[in-house]
Amino acid sequence: MRDPVANSELIDLYTHACWIDIQALKPGNTSIYSDTSSPGVGDFLESAKASAPPLVRPDLTLGNRILQAVQATHKAVGTNTNLGIILLIAPLIHAWLARTDTTLEVKLGEVLAHSSVQDTKYVFQAIRAARPGGLGRADEQDVYEEPTVSLLNAMELSSSKDLIAHQYSSNFHDIFHFGMPYYRSLLARWDDECWAASGVYLAFLARYPDSLVARKYGMLKAREISDMITPLEKEFCRSDSPVRFKSRLLEIDSCLKRDRINPGTTADLTVASIFAEGLGML
Repeated sequence: MRDPVANSELIDLYTHACWIDIQALKPGNTSIYSDTSSPGVGDFLESAKASAPPLVRPDLTLGNRILQAVQATHKAVGTNTNLGIILLIAPLIHAWLARTDTTLEVKLGEVLAHSSVQDTKYVFQAIRAARPGGLGRADEQDVYEEPTVSLLNAMELSSSKDLIAHQYSSNFHDIFHFGMPYYRSLLARWDDECWAASGVYLAFLARYPDSLVARKYGMLKAREISDMITPLEKEFCRSDSPVRFKSRLLEIDSCLKRDRINPGTTADLTVASIFAEGLGML
């Protein structure tokens, strides 16, 4: 069990990663650059503050950690602002709290491998409470039915159509081996957390069609968005001055929001990458 000081550091790291997320210009996603949507910036920051204490509690199971964080968010803002973030951050925290002489990546694999059916029940309850956009029905282990498999097995069944579930099935490979090093390299180049977050967001979106967009509008539309972002992402991330791209990013942001297209899963992956990178500093 970690001491209260360590848990306080986790809360600070988590809320700071969520703050960076809101400060970063991420086309289509909520940020300080175009706070016209509901929920807005204040709701997301309040959600981070509310969900932090249950996320870092050392005495919770993985599934209950997720459920209590979602419930705390709903109590604070009354809507789903951070289900994807919680689903990604909770296993990282759970592994960090339990790690001894192994790496975070190795410990995470152990945590996921030992997840239980009860964990799945808690997570299904959390998903039902959050009511994420585009949630349909599944042929196997539907969230509206009683689960019979472990959380890892349930996520494996959804991994082909959901990027967050894919992180579980791949032991967060995209976070550890793409998001984290990409964020680290951009931060070293620009010395700006928020622009580095923008770069990671664009890089994820260019390479992985957003699964929230795919659920709402179809995979063809999700791939269309990725194809549109790809050339800009290459220019942006190779540049020595990311601020030069602000007007172009704002134009895309306006177009996506006009069409109600929000690559929310991409934003969740970005927050998780920033948080995981920060864990290495604790």
